[in-house]
Parts: sequence; structure tokens; C-alpha cells
Amino acid sequence: MQIATRRFVRPEFLNHHQTLYAGYISEWVTEASMIGITGILGRTDCVVLAAIREIRVVKPIVAGVILEIQYEPGKYGTTSVEIKCEGRDFLTKEQYFTGSAVFVTVDSEGRKKPHGLKNAVM
Repeated sequence: MQIATRRFVRPEFLNHHQTLYAGYISEWVTEASMIGITGILGRTDCVVLAAIREIRVVKPIVAGVILEIQYEPGKYGTTSVEIKCEGRDFLTKEQYFTGSAVFVTVDSEGRKKPHGLKNAVM
């Protein structure tokens, strides 16, 4: 996996249980996945988010944790690419969450088009 970003979990990111609000996890998985697909395709103008898949919180995340969000390519089709993500403690590398996003390549009018990636790229 490659590092996409790091996030410092601040008190204002917490829910009523004093753990990280799931909306931030979803946002950060989306952002890390976009960084990943951009690195794979080498551009941003031809890709759109199609789905966020199964975010799983493995361990509650509390204020003060620095999350390192990593990505790697997953399954892909003719026009789609899945990017898998996981959030780990920056210092201990303990896993906190996993998730993935699916992106579709499109033409200038928003219609699906083949991305042309080969197995070797993935």
C-alpha cells in the first residue's frame, strides 16, 4: 500500500461517543482513493466517483490519533477501478478502518470510456 495522506484526529471530529464521526472516515477514504486513482491514471479530468464500498471500523478512533491513510488498486473492469484504503495509526501502524471506492473513467461529455489499464499497471 502507498501513503495517500495523514490526518490528525481533533476533538471537533468526534461524535457523541467521543470517537471519530463516520462521515469523516467516508470523506477521507474518498480523498485517499482519489489520490490513488490519480496516481494510477496520471490525470483527474477523466474520472468520476461511482461508489463507496463497505467502510469497516476495526477499532474506535479517538482524539489525538494521527491516521495514515493508505491505498492500493483493487478490482478493475473496462471502465472502472476500485481503490482499497485503510487507516492506520501513524506511530504504531495499528489498523483502525478499511474501505474502498470505485471510480469510472469518462469522456468529455461524462459517458463511460475504457481506461486502457493493463494488469502490469495494477
